[in-house]
Amino acid sequence: MTIIYWQRRIESLMWLAYASLYLGRVNLAMALPVIQGDLGWTPGQVGLVGGVFFWVYAVGQLINGHLGDLLPPKGIVFIGLVGTAFMNLLSGFASSFGYMVILWAINGYFQSMGWGPIVKMPSNWVPQNQRGRVSAFLGTSVVGGFLLSWFLAGSLLARYPGNWSMVFWVPSVILTAVAIIWLLFAKNCPEDIGLAPVSVGEESERQLDSGFRTSLAFLIQPGLILLAVVSALQGMVKDGINLWAPTLLMQSQDLAISEATFQSLLIPPFGFLGVIAAGWLNQRTGGDDRRIIGGLYWAASVTVALGAYVIHLQRYSLVVLTVAICSGLIYGVNSLLLTSIPLQFQALGKASTVAGFLDFASYAGAGLMGVLTGSLLDYWSWPRIMLLWGCICALGAIIIAASNFKHMFSVYGEDQMSLHLTSSKKL
Repeated sequence: MTIIYWQRRIESLMWLAYASLYLGRVNLAMALPVIQGDLGWTPGQVGLVGGVFFWVYAVGQLINGHLGDLLPPKGIVFIGLVGTAFMNLLSGFASSFGYMVILWAINGYFQSMGWGPIVKMPSNWVPQNQRGRVSAFLGTSVVGGFLLSWFLAGSLLARYPGNWSMVFWVPSVILTAVAIIWLLFAKNCPEDIGLAPVSVGEESERQLDSGFRTSLAFLIQPGLILLAVVSALQGMVKDGINLWAPTLLMQSQDLAISEATFQSLLIPPFGFLGVIAAGWLNQRTGGDDRRIIGGLYWAASVTVALGAYVIHLQRYSLVVLTVAICSGLIYGVNSLLLTSIPLQFQALGKASTVAGFLDFASYAGAGLMGVLTGSLLDYWSWPRIMLLWGCICALGAIIIAASNFKHMFSVYGEDQMSLHLTSSKKL
């Protein structure tokens, strides 16, 4: 079998693994309206369940992103798949708020074992000039997993009305099957099957600087802190929509659970289009991520502000459309920040570390937004929440426009490797 065959096989397995993790993650959003009615949870409690998940996930990204650059990624991803399956199995039996918070927090940590190590694997399997293609392909796994999860959850709730436990149990079974497939067929690198490395010399570079304190010093540099802030802002909006979209449609448009679930399924495909559009724009502009991210942020801000107006018209199709477009634009930002950009740091052996750090920031913001939205709903209407999303997008655009974004990458180029290592040894 040729290296091309194995590259496509590994890419497909990476896509399948990460998309499957979403089955045991965003299914919560579909189950929450039913759980809230069944168990009598308040909006604040609902927000806390999502918020705790995001915060634990964020911390886990720091840990597992770093480990992904040190350990074989296959084993880390396998543990994440199995752990997610088990937590979803137990969540189907949850009968109290505290129990669900604990289970979903642990689930957040297992989920954090996915992205950083998976982003690391393309650096072992494909040469530098193909990683843009692979990053765009992996970016679609986020949207694909999201769509599959909501479709599955919606179908289960339609078939078993009120039985929210099925929304957790069925993904648990699927995740277990995917974990077995991953264990049997995934490989860490070409050398594992007797093929030559695709990128000679990179492995030695990756091993030059792997200490945790050194990685921490690397991450707190101003350019990466800036990227972390921008990532946090998009996480607040992206996962604010992901967590609350079905509830938004039910409460603001007076839709039944089944109808709100069906309408929510129209949102994820726009995320897929946003990822594809961001990749296309990246190629058209020669990789000018600063301009693309800023433009997508501004477009999202205007779109969601329009949605805050049309929500009063009681035309749920318009509300779904504006939320979906905003979601798609933010997914475009997400794909550039969490996939394309981390791969630019592979020469320093930091692809997984940077991916984990930016994902940490993204979900720290998401956790804050989950709790904040739940608390504000006791006092605010949904149009105000949507205006808040618009302001956050505008802030992201302003920060990017005011930054020397492109220069940041030259600081970490090959010509600066010796300077970086020298400063690291002083720690």
